[in-house]
Amino acid sequence: MIRTKKSIFFIIIAFFLSLFFFLEERQTKLTFRNNTISSGQMLESNKNNSKCVDLSDIKVNIPLTVSETKRILWQTETWEYSAITSRKNHDSLGYPSVVRNIYGFKPDYKYYLYYAHHDPHSGIGCAVSEVIGGPYKKLAEVDKHRKDSQVLKSFGNHQQAYHFSSPCVVWNEDEKLWFMYFHYFKNEWAKGRGHQKTALATCQDLAKNVWIPWTDKEDNLIDVLPVTKERWMNSQSSYHAIQKLPDGTWLAFLRGTGGEVKKKISRKHKGGKREFVPDTCKLGFAKSKDGRYWYYFPENPVIHQLDGGNGKNGVYRPGFIGYLGNKQFLLCWAESEYYDKNRRIIYGKTTNFLSFQRDPRGYAKWISGDGLISPWREENRLYLFTGSYVHIMELSIAVVK
Repeated sequence: MIRTKKSIFFIIIAFFLSLFFFLEERQTKLTFRNNTISSGQMLESNKNNSKCVDLSDIKVNIPLTVSETKRILWQTETWEYSAITSRKNHDSLGYPSVVRNIYGFKPDYKYYLYYAHHDPHSGIGCAVSEVIGGPYKKLAEVDKHRKDSQVLKSFGNHQQAYHFSSPCVVWNEDEKLWFMYFHYFKNEWAKGRGHQKTALATCQDLAKNVWIPWTDKEDNLIDVLPVTKERWMNSQSSYHAIQKLPDGTWLAFLRGTGGEVKKKISRKHKGGKREFVPDTCKLGFAKSKDGRYWYYFPENPVIHQLDGGNGKNGVYRPGFIGYLGNKQFLLCWAESEYYDKNRRIIYGKTTNFLSFQRDPRGYAKWISGDGLISPWREENRLYLFTGSYVHIMELSIAVVK
């Protein structure tokens, strides 16, 4: 009799456990169905959120052309225009960085596009979409109670940073936080701290979009990627493309602007007016174990006008990095003619981020914006967000037997 009661007890327990797991699995499937996401897409999204796009299964070189280009951003809010009256008609809106909200207690599986412009007093804005290719709706369109779509607002006076720009958003699995790198302008040349530096803000839940800047005890922004004493980046440390590599290493693809203060002789200023004269931008790299504290490569700059690759002699801009497999990486960057005309995209390959081989096919046929290029891959399509546009590239994938 006792044995029978025990058997009935265990059968009841097993029944309720089976029911629990069935309902849990059903709810998971419903959640995936309602948000158009599968387990495979979860894995892809996790890789994409690291910003180092996985290209290890492509069977030929990445294409020089794209199959489609479409605009995704327009100036619709007051803050998206320059605060300087003479530049009101200037449209620099762009600098996109795209991630997918698949983490946290209640992820909504939507795509979040962070953007900015590069005039006073830009902040960091956000738009969302159900699908990677858009259309993207700004936060103020989704939530009518919002005054605008900014998630980070610049301080807005000459004593402090008067614009925030070039966001780069990456998921930090170790801290379970979203990291947003962004640059801010603050003229501290006389103090040896340059003009533009890269700071950091973090967020636990993209759906709430509460970003907390990393500051010191006096509430000053911490320069996670400061300017250097070396000439190549002594003025501006900004517009960086930051990613987490497959081995867990954080890597920053750096854009450095150097220069010096010179006297400019003119009829208006007979005695000579002192002004800062910038060099053309050069590219380098930095590594980190946690995404907060960085080590600059002593070999910087690595990619520049005189690196021996017969590149152009104007401004260089970091684009994105892809993993090709077998410890080899794709580098994508932009070059222009002096000072900054006829911008072109070029690819390269590297295994150590110290030496690289330019693509012998030459320059790509598509054009990038001023900031980084935010990559996102879904199956055989590579979405490249840059400026106020997204380029869509068709990849040739090797068939696994």
